[in-house]
Amino acid sequence: MWADDTFRQAVSSASPDLSRQTQSIIDGRSPKMRRVRRAALAIARYSIRYAHRSTPYGLFAGVALTEFGETAEVRFGDRNRAVTRPDPAALDAAISAWEADAEGVADLDLCVNNLAQQRSGRIYVPSEGASEFSLALTPAVVLVLTAARLPIRYSALADKLAAEFPTTTEHHRARMLAQLLEVRLLLSSLRAPATVVDPAGPVPPVLRENLRNNQAAPDLRLDATVRLPEVVMREAETAATVLTRLATHPKGIPAWRRYAERFADRWGEGVEVPLELVTDPERGLGFPEGFGQVSEPPRPMIQRDRLLLELAGTAGIEGNRSVVLSSAMVEQLEATVGKPVNTPPHLELGVQVQADSTHALNHGDFRLRVSTVSRSAGSMTGRFWHLFPNVGATYADLPTVEPDAELAQLSFRAGRVSADLLTRAPQALPRVVSVGEFRHRTEGVLFPLDLAVGIREGRLYLAEIATGTHLELLAPTALNLLWNNYTPPLARYLAEISRAGASQVTWFDWGAAWTLPFTPALRYRRSILVSARWKVRSRDLPGRTATRDEWAGRLHAWMERFRVSDRVLLAEDDQRLPLDLRLDMHLDLLRTHLDASPIGVATLYDAPPPNADGWIGGRAHNFVLPLMACP
Repeated sequence: MWADDTFRQAVSSASPDLSRQTQSIIDGRSPKMRRVRRAALAIARYSIRYAHRSTPYGLFAGVALTEFGETAEVRFGDRNRAVTRPDPAALDAAISAWEADAEGVADLDLCVNNLAQQRSGRIYVPSEGASEFSLALTPAVVLVLTAARLPIRYSALADKLAAEFPTTTEHHRARMLAQLLEVRLLLSSLRAPATVVDPAGPVPPVLRENLRNNQAAPDLRLDATVRLPEVVMREAETAATVLTRLATHPKGIPAWRRYAERFADRWGEGVEVPLELVTDPERGLGFPEGFGQVSEPPRPMIQRDRLLLELAGTAGIEGNRSVVLSSAMVEQLEATVGKPVNTPPHLELGVQVQADSTHALNHGDFRLRVSTVSRSAGSMTGRFWHLFPNVGATYADLPTVEPDAELAQLSFRAGRVSADLLTRAPQALPRVVSVGEFRHRTEGVLFPLDLAVGIREGRLYLAEIATGTHLELLAPTALNLLWNNYTPPLARYLAEISRAGASQVTWFDWGAAWTLPFTPALRYRRSILVSARWKVRSRDLPGRTATRDEWAGRLHAWMERFRVSDRVLLAEDDQRLPLDLRLDMHLDLLRTHLDASPIGVATLYDAPPPNADGWIGGRAHNFVLPLMACP
């Protein structure tokens, strides 16, 4: 694989360390077998991704706009365009080094991070992931919090400290400000807000030049034309409608419903309470349940779970890998949780179109395999708006849950440096709510201190304090907001609050049946709403000392017993790695995954048929379709 120039370039861009290690092995400078094996498995994973996965990532896969018409058309050219931005980690390290130099920051503007919270005489600042820094509220820190609430020049802030604390030395004042920048209580103008596509834009030219010579993060715009027949869009609309009817929480998120009840008990209807007070854990309510955890708490079993357990168990006993949902079955499942009170105004549906030729596709002989459902339009596509000028502006006309509310864009700094580019999207809406960012107060920019929370008819809403305008925020980021170590809780709060009372449409949720070793595929008309899924446990297979043949023999016996396909998709978080379990290398990848799993479980999904991508020249693909609810 390393002899393939294009592949080598893609891997080198994604992982320079692996690139150097691989070249070292090939040159004979790394003889340790364990290191060789680890590198070989990494290259194997990348090679499978290179050929079979469509998730945009560096130079491995690209994006293009899709059209709809009477017939299908597919054209791929060779004039792909890579748009390169600095690697987030390299940029963050470079900015941090610059901020540590008092002379370098003298002419910069600084402001207080509006994610910082005061509790029990201390100030808490979010750090990398779910951790945070805690500082004592000394008189000097209090002065900084007051003086830098809005952007202020570093030199002016240093002068204020000197005037208030004349007995301290310039060195101590500079060291204190450097420490506040280091822990992100203070943010400098070098750190571009998320609506700036290229985060290197604000940095000094000499720093920008150095970054150009370091690792870069490319996005690839494909030279491609792909047109789908209108019948595909109609099928996608049908799939989205059925998933809405089968939503586990048609009346909104339970934790948010309980939070709304607490709000009503505390303040009542008709009162708009400042956001900063509501989310304060000591003076207000704090955040809803689950905001301080990586995952949501378990929910009690309901009638829907019992029906799905029966459906999955029957399929397993009868040897069926898929179940065709009838209209009656959909109605029965819908009745267990009730009809949606408020349909979400918009969402994005991720699908794979399966057909063995364009002729078959044009004649309606296709399957639509649902891969994911996003919380709103723009969630998955917003990350690529910068590749397609003016596309983002089309999202300004999206409907809102509350008919008269104004749609504004949420801009925030990711909870982890590595995810920075996932939250960056050009400003597409007239107004922006900025969280955890350096930003000057200008027309069209709102901050958390400008917002209030109210409740009407049991539904929470967000309002601008100065005008009373109700706001709903669009967060154009593919980050899963439930991953609290990637998303600041306040950003998640603002993104969810307006839609929390509407039906929560997601990928199909098996509920309690998820614990079963097998769940069948669910099909509705031409759509595969969810694929067949198996769980293989390390305890059912030989231990680490077993030979490959012994391990493979036991695995294949398990596969025969559970009727598992040879071709599967290995689930790794929200990613899917195609494996052919007839191949030794793929068996090694599965075994390595199981050995590394903290719970000793691997989740496998049924892979698409071998000819599923025939209509698009065998290329792995995924379509993201923004959909609006019909009025």
